[in-house]
Amino acid sequence: MTKSQADHPWQCPAGLWLRWLAAMLLVLALLLPAFLLSPGIPGSDGLLRLWWGLSLSASKYGLFWVALGFSLMLGASVRQLLRVLLPVLLMIGAGAWINEHLVKPSVAQPRPDIMFLASAAAGPVLPEGAGAFYDLPDKASRSQRLEQAWGTAALKLPVLLQEHWTEETGYSFPSGHAFAATALAAWLSLWVICRGRRRWLLPLFWGWMLAVCYSRIELGVHRPVDIVAGALEGLALVVLLRLVLDGWARYQSKEII
Repeated sequence: MTKSQADHPWQCPAGLWLRWLAAMLLVLALLLPAFLLSPGIPGSDGLLRLWWGLSLSASKYGLFWVALGFSLMLGASVRQLLRVLLPVLLMIGAGAWINEHLVKPSVAQPRPDIMFLASAAAGPVLPEGAGAFYDLPDKASRSQRLEQAWGTAALKLPVLLQEHWTEETGYSFPSGHAFAATALAAWLSLWVICRGRRRWLLPLFWGWMLAVCYSRIELGVHRPVDIVAGALEGLALVVLLRLVLDGWARYQSKEII
C-alpha cells in the first residue's frame, strides 16, 4: 500500500468502488420485506429491550460509541482512525440537522405511534387528534403533552416503550436512525473493501445496520417507507462524501506535483 493510499483509504480503483456500491444496494434490498410488516408493539419484554437497545445504538446517545468500537476493529492507527471517524460523523451530524429541521417538517408525516394514540383503538390517549398534537410548536411541547396524557390514559404500555414514544415526537419521514446506521455501515464497509483487509467485518456492519432499521418498525415509531428512504439517503450521502474526498485528494496530489 502506498503512502497516498494509507492517507486516503477511501480511494478505490473503479472496480472496487462499483463492487462496494453493488454490495450496499444488495444489502439494502433486504429491507424490502419490511413492507410486509406493520408498526406495532413488541410482544415481550425481552424483544422490547432488544429493539430498544438496537435503536439506541444509532441514536445521538449511542452512535459515536458504536462508530468508535467498529473503527477499532479495523486495526487502524490513531491517525487513520481519525480519518475514518471524523468525516462520517460530521456528515451524519449535518445530515441529521437537515433531516430534522428541513426535510421532516416539509413532509410533515406523523409517526405511526402518534396516529395510533390518537385513534379510538388506544382510548384515545390523544383525543385532540394527531393534527392538533403536531400543531404544538416543538418536540419538547409534544413530549410534555404526551406525558400529561399518560397520566389519565386507560391504555397501559410497558414503561420503556411509553418513555420511548414520549421522547420520539418528531415527524416520521425519513428515519434518522436508518440514515445514521446506513451512513456509518456504508462508510466503514467502503474502507474495508478498498483496503481488502478484515472483510469478516462486513457482515457485522451490515447486520447491525439492518437490525437498527427493523427496530424502528418493531418499536412502532416508523413505517417501512421511512426506513427505506432514510437508508437510501444515508448511502447517497456516503457516495457524495467519497466523491468529494477523492476529488480533494486528487487536487492535493496535483498541487504537490
